[in-house]
Amino acid sequence: MTPLALGKQATFVYLEGSQASGQQKPSPDRLMRYSTSTRTTTEIVPLTSSSIAWTTISADGQWMMYVGNVGDAGQRGIQLVRMDGQRMQTLYCGSDFGWMQWSPDNKYVAFVDPGTPPWQDPSKQTFKLLNTTTGTIQTKARDSSHLLPFPQAWLDPTHLLVVQSGLPGEESNKLSLLDITTWTIKPILDLSTLVNQCMDATFSIDGTHLFLSRAASCKGNEHTFASYGPSSIEVQAVTGGPAKTIFRTPYGILSLRVATSTSMLLIVYDGVTLTDPNGVWKMNSDGTGLTKLTSAAAIIKDPANEEINFAGNFGWNTDLPWSNVSRDGAYYTIQVNSRADNALTRLLIGSMNGGTPVTIASGPVETPIGWTTM
Repeated sequence: MTPLALGKQATFVYLEGSQASGQQKPSPDRLMRYSTSTRTTTEIVPLTSSSIAWTTISADGQWMMYVGNVGDAGQRGIQLVRMDGQRMQTLYCGSDFGWMQWSPDNKYVAFVDPGTPPWQDPSKQTFKLLNTTTGTIQTKARDSSHLLPFPQAWLDPTHLLVVQSGLPGEESNKLSLLDITTWTIKPILDLSTLVNQCMDATFSIDGTHLFLSRAASCKGNEHTFASYGPSSIEVQAVTGGPAKTIFRTPYGILSLRVATSTSMLLIVYDGVTLTDPNGVWKMNSDGTGLTKLTSAAAIIKDPANEEINFAGNFGWNTDLPWSNVSRDGAYYTIQVNSRADNALTRLLIGSMNGGTPVTIASGPVETPIGWTTM
């Protein structure tokens, strides 16, 4: 892959979707980047696909990988494009792909193949590992207990965080660590014990520790979603072992993300209200130094119909260090989804020093991808 000389300006990348409700022939999705220095938005490359998914940015910030349409036969492909829109290429084709995760050394792509026809028969789903340098594929089917590893995040070039999940109706869901050099899987956390709790998770920048937030409950309706306290944050080694509680609050923690090697971000949204302490906070990784960055009132325009969150639905699934916080640690990203009739999504960028976040994109389907520099 031909390298790109990157600049130093913090740049946020997002997907501008077009599949608004009722649209019969959606136009192609658009890969966009926003410069925090010039406050301008640029389309990275014109796309022909109207259904881009599982987009991620390489560890060096030079490339994007995504699943898109290939040709006219309904195939899907794992595709690459450089951050300047050049060197587009297709690495692998099939019926569809999901849970795609790219290793930090750019060598491996782990994903789930849904079988044919796609996503119709869970027993036909397989875990696959693509070697991008040799083009070889390793495939693993469900084990004797019907468990299949669903990729969540790479902790380093050889260790992949996965959720071992059973067939529909089977309650076994285990957060586990897969060593791709030996193909051994070590369970870390039994997720089936947490089904009645409002929880989120994230892991440390160096991939050695897992942080888990738990609130007493989550409640929502067709319009909005909130957590209810009390809440706590625990930390434990990703190799397993006892967890240590580092923070407690009487309020509901909705989301948790690692920001830097020494800090975390959390969203407190205790009930559908814009009153304190609801908003975005940062804290040290040891649970100290809690500081409010902005209030929910500065973000939410319509509390009866809007949801607030970081990128993605769950911490460890979109928890690359550059998913939510700029690579220089100066900015963070917030996503607001509206469930009103207009159903718009807003993407906002805020300063890690505090203040009111700025809306950089608003539309029917605006999906955050992550940060690079240009």
